[in-house]
Amino acid sequence: MNGRVYRFAEFELIAAESELRNGSTGIRLQEKPLLLLVALLENQQDLVTRDQLRERLWDRETFVDYELGINAAVKKLRDALGDSVENPRFIQTVTRKGYRWLTPVEVVGPGKESAADSTPPAASPDPPSRPGPTTLPRIRWRLAALAAAIAIVVAVAFLRLHRGEQHPGPIRSLAVLPLRNLSPDPGQDYFADGITEELITDLAQSLPLRVISRTSVMRYRQTSEPITQIARELDVDAVVEGAVARSGGRVTVTVQLIDATEDRHLWAKEFDRNVEDVLGIEAELSQEIASQVSGALAPAPSNRPVSAHPVDAEVYDLCLLGRYFWNKRTPADLTRSIDYFQQAIHREPNYAPAYAGLAEGYVILPSYSSVVAEDSLLKARTAANRAIELDDTLADAHAVLAFVALNYWTTDRTIAEREFRRALQLNPNYATAHQWFAFYLTFEGRTDEAIAEMERARQLDPLSAIINADEGHMLYASGRNAEARLRLQQAIELEPDFGQPHETLALIDLEEGHGTDALGEARAGLKLDSSNPRTMAEAGYVLAVTGHTGEARKMLATLNELDHRGGNTSPDFQAFIYLGLGDRDRAIDVIAQIETRKVGAGLRALQQWPIFNQLKGDPRYQKLMAAAWQ
Repeated sequence: MNGRVYRFAEFELIAAESELRNGSTGIRLQEKPLLLLVALLENQQDLVTRDQLRERLWDRETFVDYELGINAAVKKLRDALGDSVENPRFIQTVTRKGYRWLTPVEVVGPGKESAADSTPPAASPDPPSRPGPTTLPRIRWRLAALAAAIAIVVAVAFLRLHRGEQHPGPIRSLAVLPLRNLSPDPGQDYFADGITEELITDLAQSLPLRVISRTSVMRYRQTSEPITQIARELDVDAVVEGAVARSGGRVTVTVQLIDATEDRHLWAKEFDRNVEDVLGIEAELSQEIASQVSGALAPAPSNRPVSAHPVDAEVYDLCLLGRYFWNKRTPADLTRSIDYFQQAIHREPNYAPAYAGLAEGYVILPSYSSVVAEDSLLKARTAANRAIELDDTLADAHAVLAFVALNYWTTDRTIAEREFRRALQLNPNYATAHQWFAFYLTFEGRTDEAIAEMERARQLDPLSAIINADEGHMLYASGRNAEARLRLQQAIELEPDFGQPHETLALIDLEEGHGTDALGEARAGLKLDSSNPRTMAEAGYVLAVTGHTGEARKMLATLNELDHRGGNTSPDFQAFIYLGLGDRDRAIDVIAQIETRKVGAGLRALQQWPIFNQLKGDPRYQKLMAAAWQ
């Protein structure tokens, strides 16, 4: 930094001491805002482009999100000067181009020329020794990791200067944004995603507050939205953000905790370890964030034990890859996910998370493909039992057992409730467990409890299309059609290619006498999801009721063929279309097969569709339902 002193308005910048003063009050600037200020003062009244600032603030070997970095530096500088974007006194923003300094500057020091006409000489440090070919990649990686951490390091320094400041209120909700992948290999995205997901899970289990689920936060992977806006959209008080850099056998993770209401840094730290100690990094990260969230908030101890032994790096990688493809939710990706978890188990037969991941792959596979549901659910149950045998604290394994008990015929229905409650005891922020538990409560006739559970799932995962759609479905089942529409329309906005919410809207339109609208929604859902048995059933019912019986019968024939082949269907789906065609006797015939064949969630599940209420006066239907409630 040059030896000049810059004076403007009531401020004085002593460049050599990196200190900004307002009268007798010192304001120590962080590195990037300081470099930014000097660049503007040296070019007063002239436009300083964002490209020029990028070159001034970072060297060419540094890999960071320059746009976000410049925005953050400008905001911090404005805060220090008491400046504003709306009524700028010092810094004018030139949209999409750069910034201009507005106030006259007096320069005191070497040369005494105006800052606009002079560029300070570059420092001349002793030339460093030239790195050899084997050390250069390591140095470049370390520079990338250092760049990711630099904002956090200066944030820590800033916090130490302001220890007397207190958070304006307790933190009651938190979101962990996707950690950026700053590894030399862009193919390490799955690794950064995996660290993010593990951190979310650890915090969800260790903090007595609302922690937003993965599905919702991953939508902000490439966003440039300000933290305050993201926080409003997710309805949270605080945000964790950071980056991951991995090279060879080393992992560097940098994170910072931000008060989202004021976009103010509360805490920051960097971890640099061997990759074999990645579980230790995750555990320490979650514990430190939990202790920093609020001085008044005493974090509950985590239910997840920290492994005393380093995890096999390849096993951990295989599990992260399995989770990465599991989250994509396509038949091909779920198959790849299952394969990765199986490879992890083959390499380490006693690694419980691998069995839990395998169980989750098998349990949702029937919902996205034509595999035989019974076979896949039994495999899920076997894997979940093994996971729990190795580690009883895995909430996802307990949730899988509950889901299997709910959807695979069992005479002891209390198994599902017991396992759901165990999963939620271990992780109260587990959105999917709340979502699945809501269906159990619906099937048990506990409608108000079911809607409350689904609402809780949506609070934890507000940007999940499936959770919004399922809540809309439950509200429709309880006769709350206006509220149902809001949730279903939200699901469609979140996922325009998602067919299911269109079908529920079609049923609502039909119930309210809007046949044309119902037909349009039914066709829209069918176009998006033509191979899903439930979609075919609901669309087929609407088509039949609105007079398109030929199309409805074709869909019925397809469902019958799937049933004969042992595909992922259930007699209640065929009953939809028989009811739409006016053949109540045949509808009851196929419904009776649910009892005799012991398939699916059982007869109690029919109450989630009001269309079956038209059968309540039939003695055969009454007898079947009475037996289901014994």
